[in-house]
Amino acid sequence: MINVLLINPPDYKMIQGAIPKELGRDRMGKYPPLGLLYIASYAQMRHPKILNINIVDAITDSLTHEEIQRIIEEFQPDIIGLSVYTFTLIDSLQVVRSAKRIVPHVHVVFGGFHPTIYPKETLLCSPDVDIAIAGEAEETFSAVIGRILNMQSLEGLPGVSFKKLNGDIHIDKQTQFVTDLNALPFPDRRMVNYKHHSCILGATGLTTNILSSRGCPYRCRYCYVNIREYRVRSLDNIFAEIHNCLSLDINEFFFVDDLFNLSKRRVIGFSERVIDEGLDIRWSFRGRVDQIDDETLEKAKKAGCTRIHFGIESGVPKILKRVNKGTNLEMVRNTLSLTRQFGIEVSSSIMIGLPGESPRETDETIRFVLSLSTDYIQASVFTPYPKTAFYEEGLRSSLLPNDYWSDFALHPVENFEPYIWGEFYTKEQLFDKLREIYRRFYLRPRFILSYVKHLTSLKAIAKLAKNFQTFHSLVTKRRIKD
Repeated sequence: MINVLLINPPDYKMIQGAIPKELGRDRMGKYPPLGLLYIASYAQMRHPKILNINIVDAITDSLTHEEIQRIIEEFQPDIIGLSVYTFTLIDSLQVVRSAKRIVPHVHVVFGGFHPTIYPKETLLCSPDVDIAIAGEAEETFSAVIGRILNMQSLEGLPGVSFKKLNGDIHIDKQTQFVTDLNALPFPDRRMVNYKHHSCILGATGLTTNILSSRGCPYRCRYCYVNIREYRVRSLDNIFAEIHNCLSLDINEFFFVDDLFNLSKRRVIGFSERVIDEGLDIRWSFRGRVDQIDDETLEKAKKAGCTRIHFGIESGVPKILKRVNKGTNLEMVRNTLSLTRQFGIEVSSSIMIGLPGESPRETDETIRFVLSLSTDYIQASVFTPYPKTAFYEEGLRSSLLPNDYWSDFALHPVENFEPYIWGEFYTKEQLFDKLREIYRRFYLRPRFILSYVKHLTSLKAIAKLAKNFQTFHSLVTKRRIKD
């Protein structure tokens, strides 16, 4: 029997990116760690009877580092796997530093976006990290378990970088992905406290995230997508997972695909299946404004769609063109208005401080979003992320002084702050502008009256109180104490 512990690390020392620190921890909701759940389910399928695997979800369970240490000491893992983002690197390293002290022989594996971008830096930044996996890790991590179990070298495994016994490092920069999503077992949500998952927006029952596709073929210049091969699950496969969730009394679903509505027919086909099966579910998704029409919205509404999250990004035509969004303002306005006409809520995301955006154009974006038929906004400050087109442009133009993300990955330090695109603003000016957006949108009488109408239960009132705390923290620059 081999003990495997998968950890969704805490974010107590998360570095500031696109949103202010005052928002605090997990104030936008608590969601299942789908990546780790997929990896755990696949590993159990590939290594039945010899695998004892647990998941530590530090975010949902609000675990301290001391509590995680006690879990590690009790479980005595042979392998620890962490899902690591650059923003949570400091906390991730603290977790494995403690793990190596408690269980010196444990194999530590980092997977996720960070080691995909920086495999070499991941291994060199700490003596406590043994293995880095790039890309989608279900198949790869299971192969690593098999090699460790049989005391074999990891050499030759695509996408797996590791430290050799002599201290040298082996780097494999291949990015692996799963070609057949239907072949993956469903995430076993019972491995985590699924009843504690929630969304800051509107959910009334048990809710969960779900993936129906992976990859994104679009090339927005601010976005890092390491796998562009767009793959979809069959409707039979998706609905089998939905029925699995319904057996756990989960009836609200948020599709977190990079792109759920690549085509109108896909949304219509899903909606018709919900209707034909007579399912009483609520669902929402992230989508583009250029793949929405009357038929799509009519079917989606009838099938229980409650909200669509649209990426608007900017209210300035030249900025939309600069970011390679492939949409225009008329398309945005018409799609959002049409969505609201069908009784589906709209959440709109924008960024300020994009390349080439002057203060006058930032105000133009604010005026545009305030004029839209949208129920919610999610505003952020543009941050040039590593390996994106804008980051590379910033390095070439010397607007960014050096490859500071790579430097941080190799020498991670607390209180690290990424650069903004500083053509027209200081960082503080941008975050002040961000707070202004939230004040101007959420303090409008129209929004307050609409929100109050949703207060039909004690649970809704409790959520309102928490949301108010979050909002007050944001606009007053005060962090919420947990």
